[in-house]
Amino acid sequence: MLIKKLLPVFVFLFMLPMAIMAQVTTSSLSGSVKDDKGNPLSGATVSLVHGPTGTTYTMSTKANGYYAFQNIAPGGPYTLTTSFVGFKTYQDANINLGLGENTVSNVILINNASELAEVVVAGTARAASNAKGGSETNIGRDKMANMPSVGRNLSDYLRYVPQAKITGDGGVSLAGQNNRYNSFYIDGAVNNDVFGLSASGTNGGQANIAPISMDAIDQMQVILSPYDVSLGNFTGGGINATTRSGTNEIKGSLYYLFRNQNLSGKTPGINLTKDERTKLPDFSNKTYGFRVGGPIIKNKLFYFLSAEMQRDEKPQPYPTPADYRGSAGIDSIPILAEYVKTKYGYDPGQYLTNPELVEANRVAAKIDWNASSKQKVTISYRYNEGFRNNVSRSSNSTINFYNNGYKMPDVTHSASLELNSRFNNSLSNKLLLTGTLVKDDRGPIGSPFPRVTIKDGPASIVFGTEEFSTGNLLDQKNFALFDVVKMVKNNHTFTLGTDNEFSNSKNIFIRQNFGSYVFNSLSTFMNGGTADTYNRTYSLLDPGKSGDESVNAAAKFNSLRLAFFAMDEIKINDNFSITIGLRADYTKFLTTPKTDNFFNDTAVAKLSAYYDLQGARSGQISSPKWSLNPRVGFIYRVPDEGVTIRGGTGFFTGRVPLVWPGGVYNNNGISLAGISKSNVAFRQDPFGQYNADDFGINVPIPSGQVDLIAKNFKMNKVWRTSLGFDKRLANNWKLSLEAIITRNINEINYQRVDILPPTLKTVGPDVRHIYDLSGSFSKQIPLRANGTNPYTGIYLLSNNNEHHGYSSNFTFTIDKAWQKNWAFNVNYSYGFSQVINEGTSSQNNSQWRYMETVNGRNFTGLSRSDFDPGHRISAYLAKKFTYLNGILGTTVSLVYNGQSGSPYSYVLNRGLIRDLDNFETYDLMFVPTTAQLQQMVFLTNTVTSGSTSITYTPDQQRQMLDEFINGDKYLSKRRGQYAERNGARLPFSNVVDLKLQQDFNVKVRGKTYQLQLTYDVFNFTNLLNKNWGRQYFQSNDQFILLDFTGYVSASNLTPQYKFTPVKNNKPYTISDGIVNLNGSSRWVSQLGLRINF
Repeated sequence: MLIKKLLPVFVFLFMLPMAIMAQVTTSSLSGSVKDDKGNPLSGATVSLVHGPTGTTYTMSTKANGYYAFQNIAPGGPYTLTTSFVGFKTYQDANINLGLGENTVSNVILINNASELAEVVVAGTARAASNAKGGSETNIGRDKMANMPSVGRNLSDYLRYVPQAKITGDGGVSLAGQNNRYNSFYIDGAVNNDVFGLSASGTNGGQANIAPISMDAIDQMQVILSPYDVSLGNFTGGGINATTRSGTNEIKGSLYYLFRNQNLSGKTPGINLTKDERTKLPDFSNKTYGFRVGGPIIKNKLFYFLSAEMQRDEKPQPYPTPADYRGSAGIDSIPILAEYVKTKYGYDPGQYLTNPELVEANRVAAKIDWNASSKQKVTISYRYNEGFRNNVSRSSNSTINFYNNGYKMPDVTHSASLELNSRFNNSLSNKLLLTGTLVKDDRGPIGSPFPRVTIKDGPASIVFGTEEFSTGNLLDQKNFALFDVVKMVKNNHTFTLGTDNEFSNSKNIFIRQNFGSYVFNSLSTFMNGGTADTYNRTYSLLDPGKSGDESVNAAAKFNSLRLAFFAMDEIKINDNFSITIGLRADYTKFLTTPKTDNFFNDTAVAKLSAYYDLQGARSGQISSPKWSLNPRVGFIYRVPDEGVTIRGGTGFFTGRVPLVWPGGVYNNNGISLAGISKSNVAFRQDPFGQYNADDFGINVPIPSGQVDLIAKNFKMNKVWRTSLGFDKRLANNWKLSLEAIITRNINEINYQRVDILPPTLKTVGPDVRHIYDLSGSFSKQIPLRANGTNPYTGIYLLSNNNEHHGYSSNFTFTIDKAWQKNWAFNVNYSYGFSQVINEGTSSQNNSQWRYMETVNGRNFTGLSRSDFDPGHRISAYLAKKFTYLNGILGTTVSLVYNGQSGSPYSYVLNRGLIRDLDNFETYDLMFVPTTAQLQQMVFLTNTVTSGSTSITYTPDQQRQMLDEFINGDKYLSKRRGQYAERNGARLPFSNVVDLKLQQDFNVKVRGKTYQLQLTYDVFNFTNLLNKNWGRQYFQSNDQFILLDFTGYVSASNLTPQYKFTPVKNNKPYTISDGIVNLNGSSRWVSQLGLRINF
């Protein structure tokens, strides 16, 4: 049935007489040919030859002297030759084209009768125009080769983008937007995580592996505000990467990269003693690979092949087991491990080192065929397979056994077929067909086993299968067709095209499917006592099945994204062009969710008495309308001054991760059942866990969580305006100024619509809503006749209709392109970003839950975004020294990044508002004045550290809190007000990375072979000085300053607090991220050996 529905659509698309450019894989070269009096030369012959492959393009200028080569391979060098009868031939033999750029070369031919001795090119010889006047950054092969990189991830290179912010998990935020709102394409094929489970936003991200070998990439382009309407599907930024191609000469490389504990620094921190600064435990990270490309038929058919193996072990030591806070003591832990092995035949694994393992195998292949002088075909394929053992390190408060982590295998297949055609001097085509298949099968490390948590006094012990990995499978299939035609008519270049993507998703997600037990003490568990609590979720549609076998409970759905666009690029004169375009985007969900009749027949009316459900119903997915996105851009050049002014304004519709609207297929109230019981005997068989029948319980249907989506929910949309100024200076220097302003038009918003609105308020200086005093959960709206509510939570995804978010970015750049063996770049960028909801989770209940507020998460307002970049200074310097007639060469590269710290919130420990439960940390604190502190109730607080206990009286706590607030740059300005979400910032960080590269060149039978040794140092600043290169961390972007302990009484709603002195008066810690190097304060280095031929 699906094929029948889609067939007419695809037949129509294939019948369009066009080809596409929506995902950037090519470049263009255009300009005019005039005589020395400024008259256009019609019919002049212009030829362009790609030196490495001999690919030749030829055309004649039009009546206005204009020529344009569209859809040609990026890179170079190209040779441009221009000739006309009676004029001297012009030739430029060193043209290099950036990915996605339109390089302009305006030529003046000199009459043969002229006595001038040389050919003159108007203004500067060439100028590259970007994205029809918008903001973009190109990263070529030379920069990638010289930039320091230890992790060999995309983020190592994309940090070159001034408006980029690299997140702790390797995600790349652009222009202050969520990294999930980017689009990422390799050879035109979508490679961002369309479903949205990966925090990095790319395929393979859940396994912490790069989506492709960096050795396979030729160029990358990052676009933020392209006024070319063929570009879309993002509201953050678009990242386009092209893989290498073969040439007429066989070229390749063999390489080996290595790092271990001896190539890393000691523990970073503040005021650490010599004994506290320790080396990492033994580990070994290795990467092997090769690439090779060459001709199959010279000037006609070429191949490229790349393969890489990654084997990483990243230590996560537990450095202070002697300080374990558990009542049973650290010596009881190995006894427990042996008991579990003997009693249940289950090995929980180690608990002292817990290294994370990452393995990956990557292959990229490409065939380029010059089918004729007017047609070129490219076929490419990419394979990425690997896994990550994601484990938590043990701490003084929690012992995590190794097999309490989870294994995340990932397999990605991606292929592209591209046809570039030129019918005549005026008409060109590009057709791009792509497919991407992704499978993530998250599961247990070791044998399946129930999850066990043992309370050990103030600490806890955890082993068994991780709770969210018991039934967790994702299959994605994405197929795309892109099609565009370009036609040149006089001073107009018309573009017409379409951009379409079909997605098939299958997601099984059943938490705690193997059972989750919590025991009150170690002795209770080891003596066969009952669990204090037991929780399990299972499928009602798959009797007797567990884990990934619960296929009927899977969220299975198809979606279709369509776009059509038209554009006119008007060349007013050689130096001024305007682009006007319109793009229409549409998303359609093709699968109908299962229907909960009770919800529609009974619950809707009762919920609607309190909340606007915006047309949401069970069994209903959103029906968005077409989104129209007009854009206009301009480029104005002053050639004699080397000045370019560019800018524009327009609308951009992006995508949201499919997992958010996809929640209606999974959490529908009728597919899953949940059990929560007390005093339950332990069952060791993960596939023989308790059902409701075992407790004599009739599972109510409906039950569980319900996800809803507003009927007219719209995909993310922004209005973006930019203005840029470029000044080219002598010797390849360039100065740029740029401003980008973004206004969110459609953005996500969440409400929990099953809880009764608050009716109570606190007493005292801090006056805010209270939802409930009884029990640990908020009062739910009664739906049944007996006053009960069968659901655990009802969450509505909609668009925000008030207080739209916004962001701004201002950038200053000085750039020196690679010339005479050196390059330099420095950027200053400032960005500010505000949102309603961050969209950082893959579960709709978590999207609502993890937002800090004053009066509850149903009352979120604008706040600084997690992705707010703040101030950033970045610099890049590379210099190559050659000697012994080029036999030896040494390249030194330095990258500096000075970055404002991440924003964080001051919150209360335990829920005062109680819109969810008592144990939350998402209530923003009230910042009292000195006088208001005297009105607040503090309880005596005894703080224990090791064997030492200190008791603080209420007055002492008031005084210490007063001093802390006065000494805090942010809180001291908020006295008498609430702390803002993400109002505070971590300290500014300064980090320098280093790369040393030594080349040994030798010629054999006329061919140069190169032996290359490399040494990359991440956080070289910390290597120079143990107190330098510090980067800072705040768990969950929160700092708990006050403990809320409850109210004075049910009739006196005055909050009671305890304050514990802040260690070193610093509300943050020094980051020591070895698993993800982004943000680590410890220097880490890598040795490399490479043979180039």
